[in-house]
Amino acid sequence: MGTYPISLIYQDYWREKPEFVKPTTTDFRWMMFAIEDGHFAYTIDNIRGEATKGDLVICPPDAEFQRKALTPLSFHYFLFQFSEAAEPNAEARMIDLLRRLYSFKFTAREQDRLFNTYRQLNRLGRMPDKVNRQWQEHYANDIWMLFRMEIEHTARQNLLDEDRLMKEAKAIIDHHAFRDVRLKDIAARLHIHPVQLSRRFQRVFGMAPSHYLVSIRMEKAIRLLIETEYTIDHVAQLCGYENGFYFSRVFTHYSNMNPSQYRKLHSMASP
Repeated sequence: MGTYPISLIYQDYWREKPEFVKPTTTDFRWMMFAIEDGHFAYTIDNIRGEATKGDLVICPPDAEFQRKALTPLSFHYFLFQFSEAAEPNAEARMIDLLRRLYSFKFTAREQDRLFNTYRQLNRLGRMPDKVNRQWQEHYANDIWMLFRMEIEHTARQNLLDEDRLMKEAKAIIDHHAFRDVRLKDIAARLHIHPVQLSRRFQRVFGMAPSHYLVSIRMEKAIRLLIETEYTIDHVAQLCGYENGFYFSRVFTHYSNMNPSQYRKLHSMASP
């Protein structure tokens, strides 16, 4: 199960729980309440909220978790850790996004999928312990990935909304990609330093503006090499490069073969 993003430590299910035995708790591991029915109030890291049917309340490690049932509560409880396979700084970043974007409560858009997972978890009590454990791990990660995909989408959209200047930078690159466009000129047009442009663009789009520019040019080059019989020099010019030699170097680095080899390979593959 090492390929999973989280490692399940413990899982349990409570039906129509009228109150919490421990109204306040802290753990060095993650806690997640997946609410099947009912209503409760919580405070995590001084942030207050209320959760109900279809919500996930996720408490990060070492945060004080206060909770109070407002109506009888049915929920799945998960105690877990990030797996060793998680990317560097992923845990700290997730805690920041969870706090800043969701106040520790997530309401899944795919409620049908979520409640189907709950039904599958409820069936596991009739299975042998070893099989039970494997499936609990699987379904806990399914719930986590549902949350993870949504939070990443929200984070990216928020970055775009917050940094409208980078949306403008991308639009400039898109419009001038096949001409003599220089990043220092884009930065000057936006009245920011080129280093700041690179850092902010990387933060929003996940790649440096120079890499984004190359990717646009190379995708056009690939189409031209496959669909036309233009010379390499002409393809280079159409993609924003002054000469075929430099274009060939960039293309080879991008695709692991030079333009002529790429064209020959794909012409042989064509019917």
